[in-house]
Amino acid sequence: MGLLDKRKISKATDSKIAHKTKTKKPVATPSKAVGVNSIAAIQAKVEQALGKYKNDYITIRDKEVLHDYITNCIGNIYFSVDTETTGLDPYTDLIAGICVYTYGEKAAYIPLNHISYFTGAKVPNQLPYDFVLKEFNRLLARIPEVDMFNANFDIRVLRQMGMSDIYCTWDAYLASRLLNENEPKRGLKALHKKYCMTEDVEAFKFDELFKGIPFTKIPIETGYVYAARDAVITTELSDFQRQYLGRTPEEAREDLRDVSWVFHNIEMPCVSVVCDMEDNGVAFDKEYAKELSEKYHAKEKEVLDKFYKTLEPYKEKIEAYRKSSVYKGDRETDPYFLYDKEAQTKVKGSTKLDNPINIASPIQIAILLYDILKIQPPDPKKPRGTGEEILEKIDNPICKAILNYREIEKLLSTYIDKLPDCVNPKDKRIHCDFNQYGADTGRFSSSNPNLQNIPSHNKDIRKMFIARDGYVLMSSDYSQQEPKVMTQMCGDSKMIKAYREGKDLYAEIASLAFNTSYDNCLEFRPDGTTNSEGKERRTQAKSILLGVLYGRGVPSIAEQLGTTTKKAQAIKDSVFKGFPAIPKFEQDSLQMAYEKGFVTTLWGRKRRLPDLQLDEFEFSWKDGAPPDDDLLEFNEDDEEHDLSNEVPEDIQDYYLRKLSHCWGKEKHAIIQEAAQEGIKIIDNGGKIADAERQCVNSRIQGSAADMSKLAMILVGNNKRLKELGFKLLIPVHDELIAECPKENARECKKLFADLMSKAAESKLTIPIKCDVEVTERWYGEALNI
Repeated sequence: MGLLDKRKISKATDSKIAHKTKTKKPVATPSKAVGVNSIAAIQAKVEQALGKYKNDYITIRDKEVLHDYITNCIGNIYFSVDTETTGLDPYTDLIAGICVYTYGEKAAYIPLNHISYFTGAKVPNQLPYDFVLKEFNRLLARIPEVDMFNANFDIRVLRQMGMSDIYCTWDAYLASRLLNENEPKRGLKALHKKYCMTEDVEAFKFDELFKGIPFTKIPIETGYVYAARDAVITTELSDFQRQYLGRTPEEAREDLRDVSWVFHNIEMPCVSVVCDMEDNGVAFDKEYAKELSEKYHAKEKEVLDKFYKTLEPYKEKIEAYRKSSVYKGDRETDPYFLYDKEAQTKVKGSTKLDNPINIASPIQIAILLYDILKIQPPDPKKPRGTGEEILEKIDNPICKAILNYREIEKLLSTYIDKLPDCVNPKDKRIHCDFNQYGADTGRFSSSNPNLQNIPSHNKDIRKMFIARDGYVLMSSDYSQQEPKVMTQMCGDSKMIKAYREGKDLYAEIASLAFNTSYDNCLEFRPDGTTNSEGKERRTQAKSILLGVLYGRGVPSIAEQLGTTTKKAQAIKDSVFKGFPAIPKFEQDSLQMAYEKGFVTTLWGRKRRLPDLQLDEFEFSWKDGAPPDDDLLEFNEDDEEHDLSNEVPEDIQDYYLRKLSHCWGKEKHAIIQEAAQEGIKIIDNGGKIADAERQCVNSRIQGSAADMSKLAMILVGNNKRLKELGFKLLIPVHDELIAECPKENARECKKLFADLMSKAAESKLTIPIKCDVEVTERWYGEALNI
């Protein structure tokens, strides 16, 4: 494409394998309306969708049959397992049955807890738990590799039925994320259909067949085909992925050996640790939560009263608005509706103000600020904006009161009043879901509830999480984890020397950047008093370094520092002059992404950035062909032109020359001009810029994620810590929260810190020390242990 700034980068060759979490959709109770007709309809639908597989799969309801099946499995390398349950909570929901498969055998479904939909009585001829456990333990002791999809769910379900030795060596979900973290489809069936099946085979999800009925109430002779098939497609998808990742890194495709190392040595060993954390849960202080609820609801009322008090000076203006034609619903004079066309179709009566004004209504707040008080919007792009970033820029006590209210309301609705409902009645602890590959960089996330997002600035909230009786909590974090990773990847000798000498890196950077002594850049003097000038220098250096880490531009850094863009640029230039390895690392990362289509972490995880390989502008005919052949003025016999697809290069060049030196409205006007000629121009500049900003952060955050997972593996599998009753509870990015018996705290504390410090020894030459804090509740008073 004839771009003035060509970005001709070879496409990344990695397999574009999809990723999506496993969908298990049984519900706990059937609809009262479901009856004989519904069961018959389900049976007919299953027969139509999956009837062709009826003779390929079996049910196992006899002890001798299961024994022989397991014996036959033992001779193979691979064995896949999947479970069917009554719900999505492995800790409390009931297992319906187990699906198993190995090559050379028919896929099998082992029903365990099916009951009659009509009588509620347990269906006869289902195998007892103890016999199934005995046979599976015999298998697990002999077969080397077990395939699963979203393994932590099935492992936890099987653990609940007593299968404590269950493990997984190939999680097809994690493999799919490593092979292509950008693929939007993550379901087992969607992945299998895309990569392993022919187009004429349908992949039916649970809800499409059984919606409204838990699997325990699905007749065995109807559900077994659906269930057993999951085990088959798990192995088939795993086999497809093994072509790329290999059973070992040495067997992987050459360009994916580092990725394979991450899969086999970080992601898969981490699975059992994640299962342990999800099963462990964390104790929760409901009484303290109740006290906080009363406290913050009282605060909320105070803030609300203050908001209405700030409105008193504007009472006449508010009443005048209520009497205006706008309030009476005259849409022709309604400024909100005249400006926001989308609101005209979505919101009715939005010009009406509650009495008193509803502080929780963005529409009413916008009317108050912009229509009644006539406040000039701080952001021209958001003339009706009421978001936090907008209100913070408006110097008005009303906005401050709104922000205070929102902060308290969020604490109440998201944490204080919500978390008590998340306590599991079975053990009085909160069990969340940890998403091992939550972010595309490889970083953890959590949900149901999100325990990694508990605010740290408000210590009241974290104090709701406590140690169980007789235990203590332990928290250990990596100080300056991401800056240290960056230092290692930069290879800057001055930065490495600072860390090895135990210096504060930000102060060291500031001293060289501003040509002054190290002591003049420390936040505190030797006598403990605050060194305001040193603190400012250190803050500036820190902002520049973190700006590089997180892909922030100079304007964003300037805003953070509270200075001008010009001054922020000068500070950045000083830092880069003193530490040229930093901008070089930034440029090297960008070049890697452009040349290869991806960047890598210290351990070899890939973060693919395909947007960097987009053309800055893409041209096509709006209607698939030129609007007027004569417009092009070329001979129909000219083979270089294709009327149905390509916009001729001379036309592209014409618009590219016009677009090359313009911005904003001018660029938009040129694109509109082309549209009038029947030419569609897509501007990819924003996508490319976003991808460029992700280059460094993906490498740093991804390396930090790898490092934290390696620490979890070391800590979670340490034999001595297990003997001492130590259990990991929550990973919060660079920090691990754990629990242990109080009498063993001293030994656990030392071992915990040592293991975390050693986790990155294979890659980091910079010393990493982890300080462990012991408390009785999260963010509580430290115990002297």
